Amino acid sequence: MYHATFDILLEQPLIISQHAASAGAHQSLDYLPGSTLLGLAASRLYATLSADEAWLLFHSGQVRFGDALPLAGDETGLPVPLCWHTYKGEPAQSNGELLASHLFDPSVADTDPARQPVQLRGGYATPCGKLLNPQRQQTLKTAIDRKTGMAAESQLFGYEALAAGQRFRCVISADDNVPAALWQRLQAALNGHASLGRSRSAQFGRVKIELSVKPGTERPANSEGTHLTLWLLSDLLLEEHGQPCLIPHPHLLGLPEGSRWLSAASFLRSRRYSVYNAYRRHYDSERQVITRGSVLRFELPRPLTIEEQQQLQQGLGLQIECGLGSVWVNPPLLSSAQPVFSMAPALTHTATPCPPAPNSLLIASLQARQQRRLGDQLPEQQARALFDGLRQRIGEARRYAACAAGVAVNAPGRSQWGRIKQWASDYRNDPAKLWHLLSNEQDGMLRERSGWELRYGPLAEQTLSLWLLQALQAHKQSPHFSRLIGHLAVLGLQPAWLDCCAGTVSEDSAA
Repeated sequence: MYHATFDILLEQPLIISQHAASAGAHQSLDYLPGSTLLGLAASRLYATLSADEAWLLFHSGQVRFGDALPLAGDETGLPVPLCWHTYKGEPAQSNGELLASHLFDPSVADTDPARQPVQLRGGYATPCGKLLNPQRQQTLKTAIDRKTGMAAESQLFGYEALAAGQRFRCVISADDNVPAALWQRLQAALNGHASLGRSRSAQFGRVKIELSVKPGTERPANSEGTHLTLWLLSDLLLEEHGQPCLIPHPHLLGLPEGSRWLSAASFLRSRRYSVYNAYRRHYDSERQVITRGSVLRFELPRPLTIEEQQQLQQGLGLQIECGLGSVWVNPPLLSSAQPVFSMAPALTHTATPCPPAPNSLLIASLQARQQRRLGDQLPEQQARALFDGLRQRIGEARRYAACAAGVAVNAPGRSQWGRIKQWASDYRNDPAKLWHLLSNEQDGMLRERSGWELRYGPLAEQTLSLWLLQALQAHKQSPHFSRLIGHLAVLGLQPAWLDCCAGTVSEDSAA
């Protein structure tokens, strides 16, 4: 079997619509579906292929274009499984790391009747426990009247897009009977620059695709005996008697006769959508699918053979050539009541142990000085990261409001930052009081007032104040919280903040 891994860098924002509807708030997918890559390859190769070659590459299912999923370093994020729950009010992640001790599978673990389980939805998890949420941005646009060259009346619309600069990875696989020469032509056709998604003529959709030297993600399977767990890594399209089916009957998945679906131990959701076919200039038939991240469990009459497991991992259901039906068979992450994350790849190498430091007064004094220096640097680094995040939200707010360069948005100014700086100094020994002054709904600084109510998207929670309060949640118990707020206020008082609000400097530039 052939495998090719491609890394995709977004050089411009990319619009991949969740739904075909044009009314209402437009939302973008947070990944690149395999059908998008299949369409790109077909647009470059189809006219040069014979009918048999075109069928083999794009219609037979013997070549499978996987979804492009977000990257964290060299680790590919996988859709968070719907079986993971946490208790309401308890965080499931901290600083981008999933907390395994706070996650559980209610179909396996006994739950506390006094607390409410909440399903973990959205995002991508890596085997080492990182939680990824691809960045999306809102852009407001208007249609242009061709007669006058000015904005058309009542033609204002918005786009949500994946932000530029992000990286995604996809794996394309093919059966052994695909000719090697045809496989090489397919790889060459995908390699290079391309334009994907909607509004490609209006500063959207330019990407760089490179054939990666990294192998595809290895997905080891646990030996579960007669118990089978399927973690859907992409949508699953099933049909029974020609009609869409949202119940994963064992016979539709090719499981042995006598297999039984364990509905009480499974977690699934569904959605419906239509894919636009650029060649036909029309939408294809509507798809009703079991969504990615769903977890299906079955009781089998006998253990699966290695060949049967490999057959399952090649794809289930229909439209597998577009990336649908990708699964992980018996994933180790879902084999227990709580996930057990692996170590990060960089930590798996054997390191040469450092010799112990001499027990002397000089060494102890130097170590204490180093700890103080590191302690001084940490709040400043955290504040700079928060400040960069605020500037990025300002950039998104400007795009959402369609502000021209030089026109400032109504964001917090010097008086707000100066007051925050004064509080950080006054309550440097009382971080709880400082947090109350910042977050109190009645008279707190970060409530909906003085520019903090600035919206950067159509959702109710997409305001500057709510974003900063949520970002500060992970730091409010820190002994350095007051110093963190002080450093953040100092950054807010610098000209870089005013320049960002006025759109006279890129929000991605260094502060």
